[in-house]
Amino acid sequence: MNNLFWNKLSADNHLHIPPDIRPWLIHTGSLTTRLRETCDNFSVKLIAQNQRAAQPHEIDLLDIIDAPLIIEREVLLFCGDTPVIYARSFIPLKALKDRFADLNTMGTQPLGEKIFADPELKRSNIEWTILTENHPSYPHAVSELQKAPDKIYGRRSLFFGAPSPILISEFFLPPLAMLQK
Repeated sequence: MNNLFWNKLSADNHLHIPPDIRPWLIHTGSLTTRLRETCDNFSVKLIAQNQRAAQPHEIDLLDIIDAPLIIEREVLLFCGDTPVIYARSFIPLKALKDRFADLNTMGTQPLGEKIFADPELKRSNIEWTILTENHPSYPHAVSELQKAPDKIYGRRSLFFGAPSPILISEFFLPPLAMLQK
């Protein structure tokens, strides 16, 4: 099973999300900023960044029918030595124009900082899901954890205002529940 089932975040269904993860998942601001405020030592580890052809569901979601190439970026966000968020982003190549040209060369810089610093980008409604071990991204999400959980709650949003929408998905690893803000 490669695709996840995404739920629109609503007052009814977000109550199914564990209470220690829920404030992070429903947060509409920058997770990077929130982690910087919460952690003594925030950092980003780049797992992979590759250019590839978009899959059919990604083409529809990102509205990239005329140029179906994307950059897929996977990172882990750390608080000290502890991974707390696994993030996976899809950046259509046609989005890499003008002020977005450097999104392809960010390395360990957080994408969230760049996205939330741009007042022209507008966020879609948040959707949430559960990542389990049968998904291809699961091994990357748990790669730095001492004990892999059965499931990982995540969210995604589209950001509009670039030449093509940018999709950011964030998955909340169990150690995140220990952080209080």
